[in-house]
Amino acid sequence: MAAAESDREVPSALCTEFLNFSVKDTASKWLQVTDLYKEVYHHLARYVPKIYCLGPNLNPQSEDLLAQMLLQAPLEWYLCGEDPSTGLAKLEQNNQPSQLCGHVFKVGEPTYSCRECAADPTCVLCMQCFLGSVHKEHRYRMTTSGGGGFCDCGDTEAWKKGPYCQKHEPNISDSCQEVSIS
Repeated sequence: MAAAESDREVPSALCTEFLNFSVKDTASKWLQVTDLYKEVYHHLARYVPKIYCLGPNLNPQSEDLLAQMLLQAPLEWYLCGEDPSTGLAKLEQNNQPSQLCGHVFKVGEPTYSCRECAADPTCVLCMQCFLGSVHKEHRYRMTTSGGGGFCDCGDTEAWKKGPYCQKHEPNISDSCQEVSIS
C-alpha cells in the first residue's frame, strides 16, 4: 500500500524545481530573446514530460497546479508584459466601447434617419443604435440599405442633437480626458 501512495506523490526533484521556478524571470527572458519559438519550445520540452509523464497515478490536482504554475503562468506574464492581474485590470479598464458605431450595412438591412436631428438625409443609424437613442421618440424615416453604408452614431457632424446612443455615449471620465488633452 505504501508503494501505491508514493506513486501518487509529486517527485521531490520536481517540487524543488517548482519552488525555485520564477514565472516573472521566465517571462522576462522570453521578452528579451530573439527566437521566442525556440525558447518556449525548450521550456515546454523541459516541463511537460515532468508534469504529465510521471505515471498514471499522479494526483490530478497536483498535475493541474504544476501545469498552471510552470506552463500557463509564464505565458500569461509574457502576454501581459507584467503581472497578469495588473495587466488584465488595465485591459478591463481600457475596454470601453468606441464612441463611433461604424456598423456596415448589409443589403436590405433597415436604416433609420431622424427627420428632426439629421444634418442631411444620408445620416442614418443602425437598428441597435436607433433603439438606444433619443431619435426613436422623434419623427424618423426608416429605409432599407442598399449595402455598404455606415451607421453614423457618434458622428457629431451628422446630428444636430443626440449624436450618441446609450452604448456609444462617452463616459464622464472620457470627456474629462478629452478636455485635459486639448
